[in-house]
Amino acid sequence: MEITDLITPALIIDKTKLLRNIQWMAEKAQRNGVQLRPHIKTHKCIEIANLQNEYGAEGITVSTLGEAAVFIDNGFSDVTLAYPVIPDKFLTLLKLAQKAQINVVTDHPTVATQLEAQCIAADNILNVLVKIDCGYHRCGVDPKDPMALKLAKQVADASHLTFGGILTHAGHAYHATLREEIQTIANIEQEVMLQFTKTLQDNGLAPETVSIGSTPTMMQAPNFKPGITEIRPGNYVFFDNTQALLGSCSLADCALTVLTSVVSVQDSHIVVDAGATALSKDAGATHISTHQGYGLVFILGDEFEPTAAQITQLSQEHGKIKFPNSHHKSLIPGDHLQIIPNHSCLTANLFDQYYVIDNNRVITTWPIHRNRLQSPLA
Repeated sequence: MEITDLITPALIIDKTKLLRNIQWMAEKAQRNGVQLRPHIKTHKCIEIANLQNEYGAEGITVSTLGEAAVFIDNGFSDVTLAYPVIPDKFLTLLKLAQKAQINVVTDHPTVATQLEAQCIAADNILNVLVKIDCGYHRCGVDPKDPMALKLAKQVADASHLTFGGILTHAGHAYHATLREEIQTIANIEQEVMLQFTKTLQDNGLAPETVSIGSTPTMMQAPNFKPGITEIRPGNYVFFDNTQALLGSCSLADCALTVLTSVVSVQDSHIVVDAGATALSKDAGATHISTHQGYGLVFILGDEFEPTAAQITQLSQEHGKIKFPNSHHKSLIPGDHLQIIPNHSCLTANLFDQYYVIDNNRVITTWPIHRNRLQSPLA
């Protein structure tokens, strides 16, 4: 099947680029002697996770118990839930922990106390990582705050919790404007973790896992310093327009695009069938460029030579695109465009499957597992 035979909007993976991205990160991890535990929230796809394992990844990172459940049911046995666990998830978590090794994170002593009580009641032992704030200021404990060491000791002293180590996420790298800024953030990310590791060691707590993440810092860190044991990038498998603006990749590295069709040609714009339900409304790296719209537009066949078009408006199923100098008037309804989304993770979450292509021919489809666990009815 040719790509132009697909009903649009359709989510497209260029397999050659996907494999190249997977291999590059795996080789960087191997060169630096760190474990690669990719974050599968980006793709939510068993086939892609299997490819990551084939290239040397060990274990996976998830954001939700729904993701964990799907991947455990498909044979993945070492899972880190990199989202602070809270009491309403304890029972489901412990059921999943009977099937696989699950590592959870916390940044609060009350949650650690509650989790231990639940583990005692279930006669189960969980591996717990303390989440550290390395500068993002979203979640995590300040490693300079005495509470950070106190929390680690609390976990280590618990009868049914195991202190597995520390974990952080340098999400503030996405707010940088220059590669040099990201490299500085990447260096601080590692230094913060290594300094707190020493504090732990000085207090008799040697962390087995010292885990860092974020695609921009993993791409732009020259190396990983001794003492860092694990990296958790996710977006690198696809990349996107935001990553290109941040300098994490080139546009030619972007493996994920949305195929869309022109549905209307007007005097000032065209309308396509990719709206917010296909592209999300992520505005992208507006702190770097205010002219990106909701993704980069390409004429199908013009290999990653972006047009000057701008996706100016999205409604649920409609995308409004403006071209300079009335160039859009050469298009007619039914013509195909490809869009590199601003945020590939959000875009993937809006579709049910990927169409995998090789030289613009569809070679297979892969399902996207947008599993959501349901609360039991009373």
